[in-house]
Amino acid sequence: MVKANHPFDILLYYKTRYKAEIILLLVTLSWGLSFSLIKIALIYISPFAFVFYRFLITTIILFIFFRKRILKIKFYDIKYGFILGAFLFIAYLTQTIGLKYTSAGNSAFITGTNIVLIPFVQILIVKTKPKIGNVIGIIFVLIGLYFLTDLKNAKLNLGDFITLFCAISVAVYIVLLDKFYKKTGYFELIIGQFITMVILSFLGTFFIEHLIYNEYHMVLNFESTLSLILTALLATLIGLYFSTKYQKFTTPVRAGLIYNMEPIFAVIFAYFILHELMSFYQLIGAAIMFSGLIISEFFEEIKSCFKK
Repeated sequence: MVKANHPFDILLYYKTRYKAEIILLLVTLSWGLSFSLIKIALIYISPFAFVFYRFLITTIILFIFFRKRILKIKFYDIKYGFILGAFLFIAYLTQTIGLKYTSAGNSAFITGTNIVLIPFVQILIVKTKPKIGNVIGIIFVLIGLYFLTDLKNAKLNLGDFITLFCAISVAVYIVLLDKFYKKTGYFELIIGQFITMVILSFLGTFFIEHLIYNEYHMVLNFESTLSLILTALLATLIGLYFSTKYQKFTTPVRAGLIYNMEPIFAVIFAYFILHELMSFYQLIGAAIMFSGLIISEFFEEIKSCFKK
């Protein structure tokens, strides 16, 4: 996170931070869109195969445009990206397996609890504590997520326990990304993540999907191809590129709060693309979650207004 000591630096810091957080919010919007695209694609492509081809397309495009820069990168520069990629893969793996045994609502809520875990992971790894505004924002987001995912009508099961590891992995990923900025460049982190995801998702496709479950399948038609390409370009290439590049200008907790707006965007796009209707409780949940983001972003400004 950027630090400022002088008035002009403080002004520049807030301008940079808000710009970065707006970009992260747009990234989160693209991830919300990907839910509907992935749901369409999974009718024709098995889950791990989809992840593999998604990251393979992304890595190939990245290599085409940045091959000279990539070929100059040394192993030392991207090893931190490998670590991030491993946690990213664990998140994908446990969420995918968990969804075989639990509902989408349970999965979304439990994955979203990473926002509660981030402050504790942050204390353990980088020895910093969240601010009071962030804590209040976390509480609002969790309450809103509860309504949005309709958890009250769901039952806990084995898939929920597996999905909990996804939430832990996401929390560790966000905090480590903040820490690794000090050790190498964002581009090196991106390359390391993509290479790791391609290798591990291929192994997951071959061993888990093909050999163990015998569920590998891939049918290429207009719907599956378009969903795969759009997800690879928007949610993966552009999304991970900009999230990796700009997260350093905010805190892990604030980034986590922004990323947890993903379910809101997901249900909005599901309404327009899949014609899935939002219930009254989901609308309330979305409003509460958005309120939590606003509180976290502008807590000091809100507090100063009450003091006047």
